[in-house]
Amino acid sequence: MKRCLRLAAALLVVIGVASPTAAVERPWQLRIFAAGFDGDLDETLPAENPDEVQVTSDSDLGFGGSIEYQFSNLIGVEFGAFTASPDIVLSADVPGFGEIALTDSMSTTALTLDANFHLTPSSEYFDFYVGAGLVNLGYGDLHWVDPEGDPLDVSVSSDFTYSAKAGLGIAFGTGSRWAAFGGLRYIWSDLEFSQPDVPDSGTASVDFNVFSFSVGIAVSF
Repeated sequence: MKRCLRLAAALLVVIGVASPTAAVERPWQLRIFAAGFDGDLDETLPAENPDEVQVTSDSDLGFGGSIEYQFSNLIGVEFGAFTASPDIVLSADVPGFGEIALTDSMSTTALTLDANFHLTPSSEYFDFYVGAGLVNLGYGDLHWVDPEGDPLDVSVSSDFTYSAKAGLGIAFGTGSRWAAFGGLRYIWSDLEFSQPDVPDSGTASVDFNVFSFSVGIAVSF
């Protein structure tokens, strides 16, 4: 949390320093994109019956959008959102049932706020930029059914964290408002979950760092 507060303060400093500087002819950038979502979840957790459960996640392809305001040819601030629904898989060797795997998709929404640094301001075709910022990850609850037909419901808490990214835009022509772009983002995150229907179950937390890629279209105005 302290790191997020420091990063938020840094974003405010960037905005204050950047405005106003050299004017941008079309300062707004609207981006619409497909978003790949790949979490690194692979944990083995203790349990009662069976003795342990392996928790993994699959990748998913979602979609999103963002809008950036450039204070100058070098610096901009971007707000965005994207969604995905990666599968969360429970695997275990259950006595009387053998190896089983239970799967449920976890709806995920990421809200992002980034400071972008544009490294090719003089180029008419290429816009290469790097950035860092804050992310709020909202997770949907998980629902499985065990081999005996009993429900297993897990509540997943949202996470307020930070990320780093890089992107490249390629204009469709000299002076064109339209461009194709692609980007990569890494999010440092945790999953904190509990079983609200199980008294005194407590909470568990596991690393869930996310690698995301985006491919889409941008328009400036």
